[in-house]
Amino acid sequence: MRSLPNPFDAAGRMVRYALGTAGSVADRVVPAVTAAVLDRLDLDGLAARIDVNRIADRVDVMRVARRLDIDLVADRVDVDRVADRVDIERVAARMDVNSVAARLDADTVAARIDVDRIAARIDVDRIAARLDVDAVIDRIDLVALTRAVLEEIDLGRIVRDTSGGMAEETVDALRLSSARADRMVDRVTDRLLHRPGAAPKGTDGLAPPHGQTP
Repeated sequence: MRSLPNPFDAAGRMVRYALGTAGSVADRVVPAVTAAVLDRLDLDGLAARIDVNRIADRVDVMRVARRLDIDLVADRVDVDRVADRVDIERVAARMDVNSVAARLDADTVAARIDVDRIAARIDVDRIAARLDVDAVIDRIDLVALTRAVLEEIDLGRIVRDTSGGMAEETVDALRLSSARADRMVDRVTDRLLHRPGAAPKGTDGLAPPHGQTP
């Protein structure tokens, strides 16, 4: 007995044929229609009618950022080209330096500074060679500096003490020289006159010099 064809198989073949035909037609028709539409479409007018802010408000920026490959983006960025296009003076003119300084934690910055390392890199000889010593001296008020030094060391008291000490030493030296001269004259006179009992050495009838014992 001959079996009857399955109507579902026939229907399936017809559907597949129809879809294939429709796909072929679409492959030919859609590009042509799209090109014709684009040629007749006023893209500038369409762009002007787009509310970009409304679209941006509906964008989930955080979701986009999570899906973004930062390393890939950074690798494709030409930093030098970007830097060349930056107007530094314009940026600096718009910067509120006082606001930035007010938000700056100076203690934290100072704690992170390696002062010893900075000092080790300073060329003191080079700085000294470029120093204009005459200009520095010209800016110093020598009169005021001298007055301040004299006030600190009390020069008047030092002069008084020194003068007094020098005067006493001078008087002592003169008295000692006079006593020696008197003794020498006495000895010479005693020898010439043959006087007995010459004055013993070291006695001159005078009080001992200041600060000495007879």
